[in-house]
Amino acid sequence: MTTDHNENLHTPAPRLSRREALIRVTLGAGALTAAGTLGAVPGALAAATERPTAAPSLNVGAKDFTEDQLIGHMYTLLLQQAGFSVTEHFNLPTSIAHSSLVRGDIDLYPEYTGTGLVVILKSTAPNNDAAFYKAVAAGYQQRFHITWLKPSPMNDTQGLATTQAVSKKFGFTTISGMVKQAPQLRAIMNSEFLNRPDGLPGLKRVYGNFTFKSQVIVAGAGSLRYAALTAGRGDVVVAFTTDGPIVGDHLVLLVDDKHYAPPDQVAPVVRDSVLQKYPQISSALNKLAPTLTTTAITNLNYQVDGLHKDLATVAKTFLQQHGLLKR
Repeated sequence: MTTDHNENLHTPAPRLSRREALIRVTLGAGALTAAGTLGAVPGALAAATERPTAAPSLNVGAKDFTEDQLIGHMYTLLLQQAGFSVTEHFNLPTSIAHSSLVRGDIDLYPEYTGTGLVVILKSTAPNNDAAFYKAVAAGYQQRFHITWLKPSPMNDTQGLATTQAVSKKFGFTTISGMVKQAPQLRAIMNSEFLNRPDGLPGLKRVYGNFTFKSQVIVAGAGSLRYAALTAGRGDVVVAFTTDGPIVGDHLVLLVDDKHYAPPDQVAPVVRDSVLQKYPQISSALNKLAPTLTTTAITNLNYQVDGLHKDLATVAKTFLQQHGLLKR
């Protein structure tokens, strides 16, 4: 980390549009908050003298960024359709979401294979989707008695992006090409990227010990980093590969030609005791998995973060368009 060339931009953070929560491992468990109860479904045929039969209830969590909340709300809608009453607990940092699941405050939430294996289990596996999923599923089962349901094909992992103008000016579309030009480039990143194993250290381990012209450190939501890029305050920005601004700002997502970034597929993680009691959770949520491709989720992120559409409406429309939710 250089200090003389780092520019710290302190701007109030809007809604997090990416997984900044991965590194918030020092926050207390008191951050768990309920976003509201999505009402119970009474037994429609109950006699007037009887109390309505309450639907089985579930607590669904989601992290504090758009993508995880979109997927979490899809879980809510599919579980409601399957007959559950659902309470949503959103805006949770990674550490809080995980500890809340283990503790029993929530019953399930969307998690990422790379996050689960590298950040939670502090382990690794061969750099491919199948190996990461197998390792994280086994580790969670052994240590936490938590089941990973079916993963989606989407891969929301670490990446780097630039504008079309910078890509054309310096002649690169890959990370290898960027590394060759690094002494001429200003890199926009958050401070955590400097030390994360899948951040700058991992990048240099695979691509060599290069140095940027300068490092512009931007705190807060990922949207602030993209705003700095489009405003010309830097040349390359740290990204996640499903970020909405990649589509909205017509950016060039650099090809990870040496495959440094770990796989990061999303899947529901469910406490075993809950899944044993309600095995129908698997069938309700597993059918969503194949529809969540990288292209699909990037476009959904852009609808919410770029076009400012209502998150719940975007999630519901997506499920309806794929025939997963009755209209």
